[in-house]
Amino acid sequence: MLNRRTFLGAAALGTLGVLGGRAASAGMGPAPSDSITIGYVPIACSSPLLAADAMDAFRRRGLDITLRRFAGWADLWSAYLTGQLHVTHMLSPMTVTPMARPTNLAYTMNTNGQAITVASRLHSEVSGLQDLRGRVIGIPFEYSIHSLLLRDALVAHGVDPVADLELRLLRPADMVAQLEVGGIDGFIGPEPFNQRALATGSGRVLHMTKEFWDRHPCCALAIGEDWQDAHPAQASAITDALAEASAFLNAPGNHAEAASILSHERYLNQPAELIEPVFEGAYRNWAGEDIVDPERIHFGDATDPAATAWMREQLTRWELA
Repeated sequence: MLNRRTFLGAAALGTLGVLGGRAASAGMGPAPSDSITIGYVPIACSSPLLAADAMDAFRRRGLDITLRRFAGWADLWSAYLTGQLHVTHMLSPMTVTPMARPTNLAYTMNTNGQAITVASRLHSEVSGLQDLRGRVIGIPFEYSIHSLLLRDALVAHGVDPVADLELRLLRPADMVAQLEVGGIDGFIGPEPFNQRALATGSGRVLHMTKEFWDRHPCCALAIGEDWQDAHPAQASAITDALAEASAFLNAPGNHAEAASILSHERYLNQPAELIEPVFEGAYRNWAGEDIVDPERIHFGDATDPAATAWMREQLTRWELA
């Protein structure tokens, strides 16, 4: 089991209403430039990016941003590697994987926020990770913190993640449907899909990934080095907007408003009642206890070099590099 690490939080920026606070950065940032398209997968981890758009934080910094939604990571990564995107939401391990296009992990969008959800029908048969032998467990991508954390945790419980069970690639949006029809026995994935499984009764949370590593990184903003070198002011303005949005999302008094905004079709396209509990930290665990953990997900923590080193080590360990 890996050591637990504590990340330094982002500097407090104060909270801003989604429709207010524009004077805080009026007149700041680079001169207007051509439109910048930023890719994202619609999961709660992308909330700083989506909230920054909703709060007008990009425009107030002189940026013309267009968000482009992708259903899964393979399509997004392909668009980035072929130059269709210069800036994009990525799973943090994707940014440190050797690839043809040099890439900067410019901003850690979230820490924690993931869970291992197992089918409710298996509640009497599963008491821990050791009972996942012979099961089919969905993962969102091989180059994900989900894949790396799960493999590491399984080994710590005496389970070979290659020989003892099947890890099946699934788009996050398909995980609950596959759980409901018995196509998989569980999944490790992002929100609000664990919350959806809880709401439908199809699944129960076996473990929050923060139990293995509190404040582990998950998603990031990736920027191609070629583009960042040519547009340093725009790159800095983008991460500044994300920091403003992260501070808004982390403030407890803003959770209901943030869930309402991000539920819109142009963003997460999920019911607000599935998003708000994630921000509030409310869920029911495997034992049937109602938990409120304010650190269920956190946005905008500083990027830890030790974390990026660990991800590289795991990619090599599992021959994914």
